[in-house]
Amino acid sequence: MTPVFVDPDLTRVGFAKNILESAGISCFVQNENTRSLGVSVMGFSNPALLDPALFVTDETQVEAAKELLRDHFATGAATAAEWTCPACKESNPSSFDECWKCQTAKPQ
Repeated sequence: MTPVFVDPDLTRVGFAKNILESAGISCFVQNENTRSLGVSVMGFSNPALLDPALFVTDETQVEAAKELLRDHFATGAATAAEWTCPACKESNPSSFDECWKCQTAKPQ
């Protein structure tokens, strides 16, 4: 079987799993609990092999799953710059429509 998504962060792998399941692609996660073992497994020296990995149950859907995840994560990776609140000068993530500190609206 070929993994369609591997990441040391189980949360990201779970998110990728949700994306595929929402598209009707059956999948499962391998190594959900092994990442914390690290090099302690009988002298195992490659902890990257213990990273959580996402697999599809139908091998004919591997390319479709990879493409879906590639498209999603490529779009999600591009983030706009943070903005500074004109009222309190606090830095805010680009996704916030109002200042987290004083609730002033994001300038246009």
